[in-house]
Amino acid sequence: MIIDISPAIDPATPVWPGDTPFGRTLRWDQTRGDSVTVSTITTTTHLGAHIDAPLHVREGTADTSKIDLNACVGSCVVIDISDLVGRDHRPHLAPQCAEIVARLQHTSPETTRFERVLLRHSTAAADGWDDNMPGIDPEFVTWFGAQGGKLLGIDLASFDPAEDAVLRAHNAAVDAGVIMLEGLELQHAPQGIAELIALPLPLLGADAAPVRAILRTTSTHPIDESTQP
Repeated sequence: MIIDISPAIDPATPVWPGDTPFGRTLRWDQTRGDSVTVSTITTTTHLGAHIDAPLHVREGTADTSKIDLNACVGSCVVIDISDLVGRDHRPHLAPQCAEIVARLQHTSPETTRFERVLLRHSTAAADGWDDNMPGIDPEFVTWFGAQGGKLLGIDLASFDPAEDAVLRAHNAAVDAGVIMLEGLELQHAPQGIAELIALPLPLLGADAAPVRAILRTTSTHPIDESTQP
């Protein structure tokens, strides 16, 4: 079974405030008598489900064409941490490293090294831009890379809160060699193990690239419904 975890793209798709939204115009149009329909699109590279290249936060580092595709395909663990977000009337409060690690180990106790992990922060699809986006604890990103992590995916627009100009989680990912997969829709992704396929476009010199991300269940890696919260 395939579970699509990429949001549909249209001009209403939220982007970082001030960034370029998605737009599409018709260069040729069959309804105008042309023999074909051909579109021109304008957009930020950080649109919908996308992968941030190290170049996004660190000049002179790898662009999207250098992303390791092997890391973008393979077994992954999906965990729900929505109940850990926004406690104490602080909607931007991110779950702490120890909390995420504990949830991860509870969800997949047989796993000794987590190479790909998807974090579900919300049980609903994004509805516009969220100024209270919690981001990820940079300590968890560092821990994830140190134990052998390759790719970390989230259902948030960014690894860091909107007000964090230092971008600590992004930089922790670059330091740890962890691929950053952002903007997923995980509300229909059950917790447990599945196969992830999330291949970025090879945009030469680009700081990010859209992906079509899916989860696929297999006979050897079934999603474990018993781990649902």
